[in-house]
Amino acid sequence: MTRFIAPFVTAALLSCSSLTHAIESLAFDVVESTNDIEVRRYAPHMLATVRVAADFDEAGSEAFRPLFDFISGDNASEEKIAMTAPVIQQAGAEDGQWLISFVMPSDFDRESLPVPSSDVVNVSEQPPMLMAALQYRGGWSQSRYRQHEAKLMDAMSELSLKACGESRWARHDPPFMPWFMRKNEILIPLCDATVTL
Repeated sequence: MTRFIAPFVTAALLSCSSLTHAIESLAFDVVESTNDIEVRRYAPHMLATVRVAADFDEAGSEAFRPLFDFISGDNASEEKIAMTAPVIQQAGAEDGQWLISFVMPSDFDRESLPVPSSDVVNVSEQPPMLMAALQYRGGWSQSRYRQHEAKLMDAMSELSLKACGESRWARHDPPFMPWFMRKNEILIPLCDATVTL
């Protein structure tokens, strides 16, 4: 029986992978890299963001509906907006708050992006930024996030890279992707305009 099931499981996993790679990803240029760490330069881009008060593991689920409704046409233009990657999560100004953001497709700017119908969805233009990045595979638990955040911060300290903002957790895959195949990243803004590793 296993030999008949295995091809279907393999096909399903490949299908999941191809679906996630078919969507647009936030573009960047790699400025420097060493070991598992990259320094990336991101161009200006638009975010749609929802602020939620929730546990780390539940924040994404709570913010998903208003964000998904926004890109599905719940906006002043009733325009559908393509899903992109990654979904970004970072700490809010108060304890227990999280900011969950969908990256908008690169052909939108402040003038062309539809205005959200919901007051809980905020759109913002992000300036060009330099980020330290660490990629890892696996589940979405807070413990794994903290483990890799600490690893990136330790590496930054060794490389004399100075953080200039809160850590951001970038998830590139949908929930139906098997946990062991999920691509995740820790991103930390850098203060220095030039970097030499």
